[in-house]
Amino acid sequence: MQTDPSSRPYDPITWKVGIMIMFFAVAFGAVGARLFWVQVIEGARYRELARKQYESKVELRAERGRVFDRSMRDVATMMRVTSFAADPTMLKQPELVADLLAMADGRPREWYLDRIRNHKGRFVWLARSVNTVMYPLLDTMSDPGLIRVREPKRHFVYGPVAAQIVGTTDVDNNGLTGLELQYDSLLRGTGGFVVMQRDGRGRLRPSVNPEREAPRNGLGLQLTIDVEMQRVVEQELERGVRETGAASGTVIALDPATGDVLAMASWPSFDPTRLDRATTDAIRIRGITDMYEPGSTMKAITAAALLEERRIAPDDPVDGLGGRLDIGGYVITDDHPLWRTTFRKALEQSSNVVFASSTRLLDDRVLYKYVRDFGFGIPTGIDLPGEVRGRLKRPNEFDPTTKRFMAFGYEMSSTALQMVTAYAAIANKGVMMQPRVVKAFIEPGGRVRNDVRVQTVRRVIGEQTAAMLTNMLTGVVDRGTATAAAIPGVKIAGKTGTAKQLVDGAYSSTNYTASFVGYYPAQAPRVAMIVMMDRPTSTIYGGTAAAPVFRRIVQKTMTMMQLDADTRDRIAASAAADTVVVPDVRGLDAPTATGVLQRLGLRVDRALQAAAGTVQQQQPAHGTRSLRGTTIALRMTSARGSARPDVRGFLLRRAIAALHGAGYDVRVRGSGTVREQHWSGDTCTLEAR
Repeated sequence: MQTDPSSRPYDPITWKVGIMIMFFAVAFGAVGARLFWVQVIEGARYRELARKQYESKVELRAERGRVFDRSMRDVATMMRVTSFAADPTMLKQPELVADLLAMADGRPREWYLDRIRNHKGRFVWLARSVNTVMYPLLDTMSDPGLIRVREPKRHFVYGPVAAQIVGTTDVDNNGLTGLELQYDSLLRGTGGFVVMQRDGRGRLRPSVNPEREAPRNGLGLQLTIDVEMQRVVEQELERGVRETGAASGTVIALDPATGDVLAMASWPSFDPTRLDRATTDAIRIRGITDMYEPGSTMKAITAAALLEERRIAPDDPVDGLGGRLDIGGYVITDDHPLWRTTFRKALEQSSNVVFASSTRLLDDRVLYKYVRDFGFGIPTGIDLPGEVRGRLKRPNEFDPTTKRFMAFGYEMSSTALQMVTAYAAIANKGVMMQPRVVKAFIEPGGRVRNDVRVQTVRRVIGEQTAAMLTNMLTGVVDRGTATAAAIPGVKIAGKTGTAKQLVDGAYSSTNYTASFVGYYPAQAPRVAMIVMMDRPTSTIYGGTAAAPVFRRIVQKTMTMMQLDADTRDRIAASAAADTVVVPDVRGLDAPTATGVLQRLGLRVDRALQAAAGTVQQQQPAHGTRSLRGTTIALRMTSARGSARPDVRGFLLRRAIAALHGAGYDVRVRGSGTVREQHWSGDTCTLEAR
C-alpha cells in the first residue's frame, strides 16, 4: 500500500541538514572561485607581492665620469664618503652625535639636535658626504639610532682651480653648473640593481644567482684646459684685481690654431667643496655670461676691415685733428692727441678721432659684415652653459653716429670670449676657429671613445691682411699704449682698451672696463689671451691695469707652451730681470719703509703708507725674490699698550728703533742680530750676537 508523501509528518532535522549542505556547497564554491581568482586570474600579481616579502631590489649607483686636463691629469674624480642619518626613536646619545657632526660638518650642534627632536618619522638626514678620515670618531661611534650610508662624492683634485669651468654637483651627484651641467647625462652614467633576499628579521643577504643589472659608469671628459696654466692665470688674475682695486676680472687664453681654451678664469671665484659659501657672482663664467662695451680693443677689427677692403694702408697719412672731433652734438677726444700722422701710429697711440673719421671710407653694410664675421653679435658656440650673444646693431638700425662710435668699441657689446676669439682669428692668419673646452670623451677604462673635432668657422680676412695687422699690433706693444705687456726679445701683438661703462643710461666718469688682448709669439702665435678688469680704481687704463697681468702670465707659463728654445730663454730672462730681492724693512716707520720698497718697484697697501708705528713683520720675507709690482704686506707696531713687538731676528739698530717707536725702554747686551728679548715692565732687554 502506497503512502501519500504529503501526508508524511514534518521532520525539522532533515530540513536543517539540507540547509547546511546547501550552505557548505555555496561556501566551498565561493572559496573555490576565490582560489581560482587568486591563483589563476590574479596569480601573477600575488606572486609578485609574495616575492617582495622576501626579496628586495638594491640600487647599484654608477660612478660619475672623471674629468682630465689636456695632459690627462685628474681634475675631478670620485671618492667614497659617509652620510649620516638617524632614527630619532632609537637614538641613545643625540648630544654626542650632534657634537661630533658639528665638528665635522660645520653646522651648530643645535641644528642637529633640532632635527633629531622635532622630526616625526623614523628616518632623518643629518649630514651628507662627510669625509670621516678626518674625523675617525664618527666611524667608530656605536649608537643603535645612528645610520651610516656610504656614498660616492665628487672630488676636485685641485680644489678651486678651474671650478667655474668644471662646475659643481649636488649631494646626489647631479650636475649643477659648468661642464658638470653641460654634460650631466654623459658623466652621470646609468644605475643598476641586484636582487637580495630578506630573512625573517628583515636583514638582506645575497641569493644564489641573483637577478642583477650592472651599472654603466659615466664617460669621462678630457679638457683642453692646461691645469697648471689655469692655476697661474687664476693667481695672477686675483693679484691684478687686488692691486688695481677692481670689482672683478676675467682672463681667457686660447690656442689660435685650434680654438682650444687653455685657461679661462674669473675673479671672484669659489671653492667647489664649500658650495654653501659660493655666490652667484662667484659661480658664473663671466667670460661668456657678461657683456661689456669693448672700447679701443675694437680698433683692431676696424683696422682689419679697412686694410682688407684696401681703403687704407698702414703707413698712409691720417689726421688726428689735435685729439678732438665734433659729430652730431657729440665730442670724440683722445688721451694722446695727434695731428698729421700715419694709420700705424694712430693705432699705436689708440686715436679715437682717427678711427672714427676713417669709418667714412666704409659703407655701413661693409663694416657690419666684418664685425659680424669676426663673431660679434652671435654666440661662439663654446661647449659651456650660459653663453650670451652680445649686442650688435643691424645696418638698418644705424644712426648717423653709430659707425663712428662702433669703430672704437661703443654702441655695441661683446663678451670677453668673443673678443679673444676675434684676435685669435687674426693670429691664425685670418681664419676663425670655434672655441672648445672638451677635447675628447673617455671610456671608464681610459680608452678614448671619440675626439671632439676642431671646427673651422670661416675665413674672416686674408692672410696678407692678417700679417699687416699683426705687424701694426706689435707696434702697440713695442712703442704704443701697451708697453707694460712687452717682454724684451719676444714679439707680442696686442691692443689696449679703456671703456667707460653705462650707469643708469649715462656714461660714468668713474666706472671703466680696462682690457688688453694680445697673442704671442707674434711671428708664430701659440696663445691668444684677453685680460679684463671691471671697474679698477688705482688705474683705469688697459695699458696699466690689464697689460702687466698679461705679461706676468706669459712669463710664468712659457715652459708650458710649445715654444722654441730661443723664445723660452728670452721670456725666462725677462722674468728674472723683472724680479727684485725684497729688502728688510722691519723696524722702519711706515713712510720710510714705503719709500724703500717703492724705489725697487714694490708696492705697499695704501692704508699702511701713513700708518703710525714701525714695521714688525713683512710678507714676503726679506731676501726672497719677487716680481716688480708685488704688494708687500706689512704688520705695524703701534703705541705702547698694544702687543709688545717681537724683534728677534732684527739687526740690533732696527730692533732698538722699533721698540723706541712703540714707546718702550731698551737695554742691550752684545751686538749684531737680536737672538733673545726679555721684558720687565716697560723695559725690554735685548741679547744680540
